Amino acid sequence: MVIPVGRRAVTAALFIGIIAATFSSVAMADEHESASPPVLSFVETELGESREGYFTLEWSAVDGAALYRVRDSANEIAYEGIATKSFQSGLSDGSYLYRVEAIGEDGQTIAISDEATATVRHWGLVPSLTLFAIGAVVVAGIVFVILRGRTVELRLLRQDAARLSDASRLQSMVEPGHVE
Repeated sequence: MVIPVGRRAVTAALFIGIIAATFSSVAMADEHESASPPVLSFVETELGESREGYFTLEWSAVDGAALYRVRDSANEIAYEGIATKSFQSGLSDGSYLYRVEAIGEDGQTIAISDEATATVRHWGLVPSLTLFAIGAVVVAGIVFVILRGRTVELRLLRQDAARLSDASRLQSMVEPGHVE
């Protein structure tokens, strides 16, 4: 069964469809324009001073990020992976600046953090040698105590053996039938 459709009904349907499509396009554009970019930030931006030459960078997770890429001040990649933490080690004296990028599934950068800074200043020679000397004295003291304890133990064992020998000689003399 075919229902005849009038010209006005077709025009009205087209008009309503065009208006609905226009409003939906405008609403979608407003959603994209009003959506702020994802926030990516370090947990700590000032990491302070490291005397050992290492520190940990940690940042907030970003929805839609497939991986994170940490770059240093020379724009070299210091870390690339899915974790929201990176351990940086083996650093010489100096100041270090890092920023992290969130990379989406399509390989595009979706967010970039502000910089995090850290300073590495290793222990000087005098404190290092002082601690080494203290450690050497402690180790020498432990070795002395171990060796001294061993010599005392051996002397006591010899004394016990001599007493046992004397005791067994005395017992053999006391036994009946023993003639000297």
